[in-house]
Formats: sequence, C-alpha cells, structure tokens
Amino acid sequence: MMKIRCAIIDDEFPARSLLKDYISKFPHLELSGTFKSPLDALPVLQGGKVDLVFLDIQMPEISGMDFLKAFHLKNIMVVITSAYPQYALEGYELDVIDYLLKPFSFERFVQSVQKAGERMQNRGSSSGNGENASSSPACIVVKADHKSYRVDTSRILFVEGLREYVAFHCIDQKLVSLDSLKNLLEVLPSDSFMRVHKSFIVNRNQVKALYGNQLQMHYTSKTVPIGQLYREEVRKKLFNL
Repeated sequence: MMKIRCAIIDDEFPARSLLKDYISKFPHLELSGTFKSPLDALPVLQGGKVDLVFLDIQMPEISGMDFLKAFHLKNIMVVITSAYPQYALEGYELDVIDYLLKPFSFERFVQSVQKAGERMQNRGSSSGNGENASSSPACIVVKADHKSYRVDTSRILFVEGLREYVAFHCIDQKLVSLDSLKNLLEVLPSDSFMRVHKSFIVNRNQVKALYGNQLQMHYTSKTVPIGQLYREEVRKKLFNL
C-alpha cells in the first residue's frame, strides 16, 4: 500500500493530539508535521512533502477556507475538520475530499482515510499504465460500482461535478466515481477537454452546437450549461466567435 504523507493544521492542541493519535494507527499514513497555523505549514505544503492535509476552519491568522482560496495546493488532498457544519458545501466546492464534523469518531476518520487512498490510487492508475504522467492518455481508469473501468477518453462526452464525486457521461454509459473536476483537468488530455462551468468539463470533439448559454453534445439530448466566467473562452475556442 502506498504511503500517504499527512499534515495537521489546527490551532487547538487537543485536536492536533487526537488526529496525531488516529494517524499513528495506520502504517501507511506518515505524519509530515503538525501546525497551529496554515501559514506555518505553507513551506512544507509547497515543498511537495504532503499528500493529505487535515485542516481546521476557525483559526486566528487566517481561516481554513480563506487559506484554500488564497493558495493553490496542487496535488494535495484536503479533509476539513470543523465544529461548524455550515461550511460543508463551500468546502466541497473547493474540492476537499471530506468534511469531518467535530467531535468525530475514529470510524468516521477511517472513512476519510479510505477516500484519500482511493483518490491516490485513481491518480496513479490514470497517469500510469505505461503512460507518462505528462502525456495525454488514450484511456483512463475510472473506479465505479466497485469495479475498475478502462474508459477511452474519446468516448467521454462530458464530466459533471457532484460535490466529492464526478459523473462521466460517455457515449454508451454513465459512471459515477470518487474524484474532482480539478483533479481530472490534470489527467484528461488538455487538447480535447476544457472546463465550461464550475460543475462541467466537456470533450471539445463531442460538442455539436452552441445554443444560448448551453452546449449541445453528440449522442445525447442532454445539454451542458456554460458558466458566465467561461463564456468568452468557449465562444472563442470552440466556435471562433
């Protein structure tokens, strides 16, 4: 089992101690550091020494949410740990993999660890299998329904974000997998796929027509909305408008 390097960011000592104890129970989890503030942790996070962060929200210098918005933590998975449930939706919109509501049990912590393991496995499968991670894979591995599917990227019509899950709408099937649009943008061929909405990525080669603020796709009657921030780029790159 591959190692997952973890960091804890929480201004409260009891919370850091609890997470440290939970992490120590897993041989494949490696603690890279505990920090009272996100800014203290930044050098370690940007140094590529962390795979998974357990991040509190309410902290004196900068909140966990503001930290996620201000700093791009590339290839780092984030689990929010908070006593405030009202931030859950915003957290998932920032591509966190889980939201642990304090006080949380060890069993609930285990679920977060399993999600992190599945995410790392999926990344490895998608960028591996004889392909260079920087190349454009003809196929990606999608884990859904307790199976691993080899999916030809050319047969993907669009991908829809569903909080911590994504739905692959393909020519002949629909697959729901634990992943994020942010991660998929790094895996899918950049010359074929583009984000057109905060919740949608489309295969440019499967776009049939532009209708108002929606895209009509081949092989399906479903349309894909275009977000306001993406309209100009979509019109320019897809239709030369």
